Amino acid sequence: MGWGRRVAGCRSLRFVGRTALDGTPCLEEAKVHDSLKYTISTVILGVTASGLLMGGHYVWLGLGVLVALLCFDAFLEPDHSVRDTTHLLAYDIVVSINLALGFGLILMYAWLAGHDRFVGADALGAFLTMMFTQFVVTAPALHELFHRENMILRWYGRIGQVMIFDPWREITHVVTHHMRVSTPDDPDYARRGDTVYGHVVRTLVRQVIESYHLERTMWTKRGRRWFDPRNSWVHRAAMLLAFSALLFACGGAKGMLLAIGVCLAGPRSFLEVFNYCNHYGLISATPGRFEKRHTWNHLTPLVRILALEITNHAGHHEDSYKPFYLLVPDRTGPKQPQFLMCVLLALVPPLWFATIKPLLRDWDERYADPQEREIARAENARAGWHDLNQPLPLAGLPA
Repeated sequence: MGWGRRVAGCRSLRFVGRTALDGTPCLEEAKVHDSLKYTISTVILGVTASGLLMGGHYVWLGLGVLVALLCFDAFLEPDHSVRDTTHLLAYDIVVSINLALGFGLILMYAWLAGHDRFVGADALGAFLTMMFTQFVVTAPALHELFHRENMILRWYGRIGQVMIFDPWREITHVVTHHMRVSTPDDPDYARRGDTVYGHVVRTLVRQVIESYHLERTMWTKRGRRWFDPRNSWVHRAAMLLAFSALLFACGGAKGMLLAIGVCLAGPRSFLEVFNYCNHYGLISATPGRFEKRHTWNHLTPLVRILALEITNHAGHHEDSYKPFYLLVPDRTGPKQPQFLMCVLLALVPPLWFATIKPLLRDWDERYADPQEREIARAENARAGWHDLNQPLPLAGLPA
């Protein structure tokens, strides 16, 4: 019996090196637990920290490793595997460690930047490396944890929102986005014809307004004054002030401002680019009732790992409290090209439109129900994409 195959009578991989029930040696190769895959993010955080500490051109090291992994991932086939459901605590330990390392990394950056450790082009390199490392690696960890039902993990994720410099983000995300996904009432939703630049501005403004409305509703119903310390916005503001004070203590005014710039230009802004791509142009005629067709998915192996399965987006929206390691990839649902490609294409609207329009036509024809198809036709007309409302010419016939 060769390596990597289960011997009859060897009831589990725990019996490696023992004897099967019929006396045959259990020669099965021990399997690496799936939670270790997510330590790729831990390694990236460590590489980024090492590069920043070494200074000079090494500040680009973390960004280089991250881009290399994502470029390699672009050539890989989609990964539809499910994760090992033994030792579930191991997953939470890895994610919790990564979030703590993200905290340490931004504080270290504030200290180094505030003490003029980066000069010229290297200062730009350090800033860009921090932007994208915090977006790709740290932001998924805080998002994962503030969705948890476990109160300790949820509060850990809530505190982590200071690293996107928006501790109110959870409010509109959990309450509004997940309830109104793929409708114009969702502040995170990009309609057909929208560019990423207009979307980011609109969504940030709408999120602030929506957060205020939801918070005001809560304190009014409970008969509290707006400044009551029991109100959610008060302790969230306190977290942001404490985080800013820590940054200032580490790097003075310069280090604090540069670190806040990383938070806003990196994970905060690019999270909205992610949202722009992930539901772009899709239609839901049933707000509050999610169907798998209401989101795009990106299922290449390394993106799944780095993003903590958030690109396995249909599973996340089906049950937003389900931990990332229990999500099951949607094999037949709507898919976009690899995630890095989508982000880069979105930054150049003509290229993005050329990529997304054929996918939307396919969605309208294969996934939309009749009511959604009618709404899609109106949305195409609104965007000036009248070609999507025209039938494709039959094969062999002139257009």
